[in-house]
Amino acid sequence: MSCQCMFSGVCDVDAGEDPEVNLGNGFSLVKPNEYLLSARDSYSMTGREVAEGVSVSRYLVYRHEPPVPRDTYEDIKAIFHCGLIALQVLKPLRTLGVVFYGLHTRGGGFCLQRVERRPPMEPGPWALRKAFDRGPLITVPSTIGRIREIMRGPSAERRNAFILLQLGLEHFHPLIAGLLWVMGLEAVFNSADKHDFKRKLCDYLGPATEVLPGWKTVDEIAIHLYTLRNKLAHGVDLRKVASDPKYPVDFFEKHTLPNSSEERGQGGNCRSGPRARHEPTGQEACPTAC
Repeated sequence: MSCQCMFSGVCDVDAGEDPEVNLGNGFSLVKPNEYLLSARDSYSMTGREVAEGVSVSRYLVYRHEPPVPRDTYEDIKAIFHCGLIALQVLKPLRTLGVVFYGLHTRGGGFCLQRVERRPPMEPGPWALRKAFDRGPLITVPSTIGRIREIMRGPSAERRNAFILLQLGLEHFHPLIAGLLWVMGLEAVFNSADKHDFKRKLCDYLGPATEVLPGWKTVDEIAIHLYTLRNKLAHGVDLRKVASDPKYPVDFFEKHTLPNSSEERGQGGNCRSGPRARHEPTGQEACPTAC
């Protein structure tokens, strides 16, 4: 008997030596294996994408098992993206962007039925300083469950918060990604002004929580986040914002990132060539809101 199956590659996951880690809710994180790699299709994928399928650290796999009645493709896709976003909520990850769907047989075979493309998710350099390890893995099952409840719930604003998070991770430009993320926060906060936004963000995360470790806390970037959204929405010259007499914000402030090679764990690298977003260098030009 076969089950419906959807999966996609994720990078920088350190889930130990087990070939498969069960996440509950039909989800698992699986090392590249014969049946997963058999889904690669040279007719619908580039040579680079085919090669990258081998190098990912894990595949996020969702199986819709019998005897539960079969769902439609769109139903399976909606559930799968709840799992993918759950990982991103806990610790942003790089993804391949190629999603495979088909039937997985009990004998270990796989019958590919559809390949869907989304832009690869590309977190910024700060999020990539550490691997996705056993710490966040423990909370993945409960996070998937909560996100599925929200995505099936009546609140469009709460659903939009997760949709905008995904769209921001998929966008190649960091400022537009930042705009989408703050829009997602505001979908939940519905702030009256920048001060109300800061109060709500600090209440949720704690004012002293480090957002950019060793540099910026929630309290220090909250106003900058709100200002960034407003300035981008109105198309102003960001180079002049630093001299604003009331709320000066230097969106192009530079900060030296420490060597983080030892902090990134053992997760696999997705890309061997140019990335959709630039690689961090010794002195990373990073908006204080990134």
